[in-house]
Amino acid sequence: MAIEEMVLLNMTFDRQNLDQVLFKLKDSKYFYPQSASKIVNNVKGVHALQEDNVYTKILDRLIQIASDIKLDLNRDLAPDYTLNQGKTDDYLKGLEEEIKKIKDVQDQLITEKNENEVTLEMLNCLSLSEVNLDQLMECQYMKVRFGRFKRQNLEKIQYYEGRPFIFNKLGEDRHYVWCCYIVTNNLLLEVDNIFQALGFEEIAIPSFVHGKLDDARKELEEEIHAMEEYILRMDQKMTILRETHKVDLLKLYSTASFLQRIEAYKIFVVDYQSKCAIYGFVPTRKLEELKMILKEITSMEYQQLPADILDHQEVVAPTVVHNAKIVKPFETVSKVKQSDVIDTTIAFAFLYYAVFIVFLGDLGVGAVLILLGLLMRKKKMGPLLLSLGIAAALGGLIYGDVFYTISLYPAIALPLSTVFKLIDGIVLLIAGTYTINAFKKMYLQDSTVERVLSMKGICGLIVVYALLVYFGCAFEAHMNLSIMPFAIVIVACLVLIFGKSIMKKRSAH
Repeated sequence: MAIEEMVLLNMTFDRQNLDQVLFKLKDSKYFYPQSASKIVNNVKGVHALQEDNVYTKILDRLIQIASDIKLDLNRDLAPDYTLNQGKTDDYLKGLEEEIKKIKDVQDQLITEKNENEVTLEMLNCLSLSEVNLDQLMECQYMKVRFGRFKRQNLEKIQYYEGRPFIFNKLGEDRHYVWCCYIVTNNLLLEVDNIFQALGFEEIAIPSFVHGKLDDARKELEEEIHAMEEYILRMDQKMTILRETHKVDLLKLYSTASFLQRIEAYKIFVVDYQSKCAIYGFVPTRKLEELKMILKEITSMEYQQLPADILDHQEVVAPTVVHNAKIVKPFETVSKVKQSDVIDTTIAFAFLYYAVFIVFLGDLGVGAVLILLGLLMRKKKMGPLLLSLGIAAALGGLIYGDVFYTISLYPAIALPLSTVFKLIDGIVLLIAGTYTINAFKKMYLQDSTVERVLSMKGICGLIVVYALLVYFGCAFEAHMNLSIMPFAIVIVACLVLIFGKSIMKKRSAH
């Protein structure tokens, strides 16, 4: 239960076995492949294998199709290991054409429906006005435009008073002013230009409107209703298309996603033309297990190399820890770094389990932590909270307490008040964490002076524990101790620590 010993494994195999090797390696939890670009050493004919983005293009097309037919994509179906690109392209092209036909009809209907709705609104405004539509339409030397513009532009009309046109406001709503303007034929272009600057949107009045506005409105309403029904029929066609092709599309999506992940793995492949190679780190204890996974690859050759042999090429072994399930959640607390050679996970697990059982043990708190751990089980903190909750619940069973206030049954009781138990637990967690990190730093430190004369060395630990002993004896054991011996020890250690720091700075200059 410590940091794994790693080995750099060079696997060489025939190019024809490439896909088979990638299929087997992609799900390995213990193999850490290295980028081929770090392995290639500018040798002519040797290069990193290039990734083909064909599956990315297929996925993009599938996502667009799914959006058009309102299909929720997922990878629930088992993928195939191969994909006929020609047949896939023909299948998607045919489906895209069907979708386009439906969408084109639907878009055209929606456009015409919107135009009719705008026209209907204009007819409603005309019915409320005193404009004689028949007389306007019969004018030979005058031209009338019906339409609308945004309300905020209404005040701008005053800047064009005196210009050769007649403006008639027909009505307005929250967004638009509905209107018409009348102008002589010879000045039509000039006035059209003025109203275009105001954002005027012309609305064509249907040819069948000649004074019979009620009939025209009724006909438009019937057309709008018919279009709405036809749009719904297009939606139904799209639904039928979705249900017909749903399984095939989901299968294709799973397969393309799977093959895309395999394709992305090619960045780790060194291409020797007839041969290929993959370099990667693997824990020594898992080496034989990995070879068993690849035993069917008859052309496979292995070369075991020291983990640091390619450090100069930035091929650095990852730091992997191996711990039992009972202590594994505390890896988030120990935070093993790349440069570490010691794993403190077990020490942290012992510290937290002991504190949560002995000092923070409580059935209510344990239940809350367990619930949080289950809710967050997919996150890093979830397993840690679950472990701490179980420890607290075990302590709660020993003490018989719920939320530190309710006693369920006669049980073991520490000779401490609830407040002191909580304070002691928190202080011990802080002091224990400090102690573990201090011992870790001393272990990694090459200088004996640093191991002794630093805050995370022997002097620092003496200061911390001198304070803990004094306050524990004075406030909890109620012992009448003289502070002087403790003060002398603490001051002496601090003087040594600061003296060492000053000397180190001077020597650096």
